[in-house]
Amino acid sequence: MEALKETLKEELKEELKADQSVSKEPRWSAEALIEHLYAEGFIREVHRHPPLHTVEEAKVFRGDMGGAYVKNLFLRDRSGALLLLVCLSDREVNLQALRRLLGYRRLSFASAEQLWQHLGVRPGSVSPLALCNATPGALSFYADSALLDYTLNNFHPLTNEATVQLTPSAWGGLVSAWGFTPQWVDLSELSALGADKA
Repeated sequence: MEALKETLKEELKEELKADQSVSKEPRWSAEALIEHLYAEGFIREVHRHPPLHTVEEAKVFRGDMGGAYVKNLFLRDRSGALLLLVCLSDREVNLQALRRLLGYRRLSFASAEQLWQHLGVRPGSVSPLALCNATPGALSFYADSALLDYTLNNFHPLTNEATVQLTPSAWGGLVSAWGFTPQWVDLSELSALGADKA
């Protein structure tokens, strides 16, 4: 009986640790990040809008700000490895082809809890800027090489109620300073391969 009690205590401790790790506050808030981007001269304005959860909603509410519009996928593979992919918003991302291209096993979407734990954002607010809250080495970061063809890229600054515009070199420098090197990949052939699209 005592052994069972001890086992239950240990299990409860582990559950509490897991709960705390998921509910912990991120290092950066949206407003703190925006202030930092202004202070360092990365942005000149913030475009405020209603909460945007999908690419389709974004097309309706954001207007045409110019630059590249993106979508961001936070994924995990069968072994538990995590990755963030940013690509053009109209890109058909074939998960089956993507896993082959990047050398992963089966890919699926990470949970909302993992998103909060690792990037400090809720669904709909993901972008490379969320790497400010990530621990280097905890995930891999991939970027669509087509983003380099645009002078400006549009990202949510930890909230889907705002959009900021940065040059690829500016945000690339930021994520590198946070401990993540963008791995640029050519995604132009993905739509023709596989069956699972995102």
